[in-house]
Amino acid sequence: MSGWEKIWQETSARELWSVPDCLVLELATRWKQSASIHRVLDLGCGVGRHVLLLASMGFETYGLDHSEAALETCRARLQAAALTAQLHRGQMNDLPFADGYFDAVVAFNTIYHGTAREVDAMVELVRRKLRAGGEFFATLPSRDNRLYGKGEMIEPHTFCDPRMYKELLGGEGESGVPHHFSSREEVHQFYRRYSIQSLAHEELRLALPARRGTTVSWLPISKSYFWRVVARREDSHDG
Repeated sequence: MSGWEKIWQETSARELWSVPDCLVLELATRWKQSASIHRVLDLGCGVGRHVLLLASMGFETYGLDHSEAALETCRARLQAAALTAQLHRGQMNDLPFADGYFDAVVAFNTIYHGTAREVDAMVELVRRKLRAGGEFFATLPSRDNRLYGKGEMIEPHTFCDPRMYKELLGGEGESGVPHHFSSREEVHQFYRRYSIQSLAHEELRLALPARRGTTVSWLPISKSYFWRVVARREDSHDG
């Protein structure tokens, strides 16, 4: 059983990652207002916090994750909310969709689980799956992140720590999963075939449990710096 399969079987992890991220909500609102974004993929959707958000806003929503436990939770939440989305079990580097299929892709805390070459390949794969003018939102850990340099170095700026995010995810955390940490220059290199619309350097924020009738509060995790990238495929479809 993979580390994430175990993580998603924990109630605490499912609850921790149940509230949509603020920036994804802002982006989805802008996408809806633009009337040009209709078909959206949540890449590495987990238990479906962004799948549910997108589906509730009327997007044609797709989710992909390799964890069956996560997808089971996502399906149950969709059913409970009377929402629909197409869910696929699979690996991120093997997307079962035609080139140019999506208007937008969301990849929150997912595509950096590999070497620099693998991250670069993922960014290019997503570009192929976007139509011209489609947008890609992703997060990438910064080299200012407090976990940079922890554990075994797989290659420069890529580390595998058996305790990675254990305090947030419980159990064994992301044990055995490599994490690549990027500089601003490297982010621009990854997105060299896109037009970057915004690039922010921020601490990871987690939603605090809210009592019924109260708004969600967000807690920044100290020194957990990530790049938040919104990029657009400007060119015509060229494979």
